[in-house]
Amino acid sequence: MNRLSLFFLGLVILTTPAVCAAKNVTVWDLQNQDKLEGWNTVNLTSVQLMPQGLSIQTDTAGQIVKVSKLRHSVDTISTTYTSPTGGKGIFIWRAPGMKEDEVYQVPVDFVASSTPQQLVLNMNKVPEWNARSDRIGFVLMPNIDFVLQKMEFSGESSTNAFVYPFKTFFTLDQARAYSINFLWGPLMTYSANQYAALFTEFPPVADSWNIGFYYILGLGLILALWRKRRIGRKAVTAFFVLFACLWILYDARMGAEIISYANTDIKTWWSKPYELKDYRDRGSFAAFSQLVTEYTEGKENYVFLASHGWPFWSTLLYTAYPALPVTLDNATDDIETWVVYNRRDIQIDESGRLTLGGEVISPPGDVMLNFEPGSFVFLTR
Repeated sequence: MNRLSLFFLGLVILTTPAVCAAKNVTVWDLQNQDKLEGWNTVNLTSVQLMPQGLSIQTDTAGQIVKVSKLRHSVDTISTTYTSPTGGKGIFIWRAPGMKEDEVYQVPVDFVASSTPQQLVLNMNKVPEWNARSDRIGFVLMPNIDFVLQKMEFSGESSTNAFVYPFKTFFTLDQARAYSINFLWGPLMTYSANQYAALFTEFPPVADSWNIGFYYILGLGLILALWRKRRIGRKAVTAFFVLFACLWILYDARMGAEIISYANTDIKTWWSKPYELKDYRDRGSFAAFSQLVTEYTEGKENYVFLASHGWPFWSTLLYTAYPALPVTLDNATDDIETWVVYNRRDIQIDESGRLTLGGEVISPPGDVMLNFEPGSFVFLTR
């Protein structure tokens, strides 16, 4: 690769953030319009164009649909409206290949308000959505007074479908409970929203880079077999060099993920004083569970209240053994020690009792360990 090629490659990399920020937006604005073009209405009691938008009233269920010619990807649809009555509706669209009377449906609610409201639909979570749908609109339920002001369709730039797969390749997962058995490996996303949501739900909403590697190897093999007649073994050698390069790249990527686990542990656990330690998906609970053993030692039971069960329950069950945790569903009258973690909804009233939702849940007592807001050890008197 010559210097000029390296220069252009560097230029592409440097401009990637600017490319990724681009969005395509289409607006169907019904405000200050003289004609209602491209919209079809069925069974609506009253339809009238006003400066504020399209005023609609229904005595029975009816629909308003626009002939759509969107020419870009759409991941968010924002509908601006006012509705003194509010009510229920259905967002509908007819995807390519569907029959005339077939549509996909998503139930929606319109908030009663005299000021403009926004109904925002995240279409990334709707597998059936297709931006190339030729009919898009709403079914409105009976007895709705509604002014449709505009609909806005926004989506990622088409260049992002090229940029984000490579960006996601180098995005590493964190150590989780499943990491001992398997790793997701390098993944592909195609938009900023997909990228931001990576590893927030499982399985991740993304494709595997394995598919890309198989395509590359397959094409490389076909090319090597085709060129073998002309250049002989060099073609086969080139294929195995390609295979080795992909292997090394893949191995480096996965090795970097394992190293990142250790690096994170050093930064958040080993290098921190006990009160500031965070451990992987357990956060500060690993340190908290060690400190509370001083107050559970010699006890048969203790009340344990946490924001959720996994992984806190099993961790404390292990560190505080042989003392065993119980919940509010069990009898707690004779239990002195209360361990509370990440429960800011649990307060102490003027009499020194724990309360939840305004209801008293414990006898009077004192906080023996105040670990962090919502996390403490409480001992009854």
